[in-house]
Amino acid sequence: MQCKHCNNDYDLSIGKFANHVRWCDKNPKILEYKKSNSERGIALGNTRFGEYKKFDVICKNCDEVFSVKERSELFPEKEEYFCTRKCANATGGKAKAKKYYSEDNAQYSTIAWKNHKRECLVCGENLVVAVHHFDENHENNDPKNLVPLCPTHHIYMHSKHKVLILDKVVEYINTRWRNLGCD
Repeated sequence: MQCKHCNNDYDLSIGKFANHVRWCDKNPKILEYKKSNSERGIALGNTRFGEYKKFDVICKNCDEVFSVKERSELFPEKEEYFCTRKCANATGGKAKAKKYYSEDNAQYSTIAWKNHKRECLVCGENLVVAVHHFDENHENNDPKNLVPLCPTHHIYMHSKHKVLILDKVVEYINTRWRNLGCD
């Protein structure tokens, strides 16, 4: 079948033809259809959720009072309101930092670099440094269990060559935490 407005061919078995003819960009009644469709949507929304009204709210970040326009049956639509994107980002950033960068949720490498110098304790390499879990328990992120090693010496710790550097690692751990007054 062919659209009478744009002359494009359509397969009737797909079911798109009737919808296309009504909403075809070349249809002279398209603006009328769009307007009536929009009015129906607004009327339905007003019936279900009330009309739009202005409400005064307080910015969660800076405590400034400002107005929002929301449907009366849906207000408050949000738990928190922000007067600007800057305020929203500031609050979100604080919440993310609290959630992801607290000591409880910190990555083991973050904990290690807060407590150790970023250099291999065996050779002094400081460009590429890994963090080794001394007891090999990756759930134990106690700073006393985290040891900075270059990739080569980290591999030593997981191989038969561990004996070549083990004394130095144990000495580092004992000295490091004894000097800080920890047992």
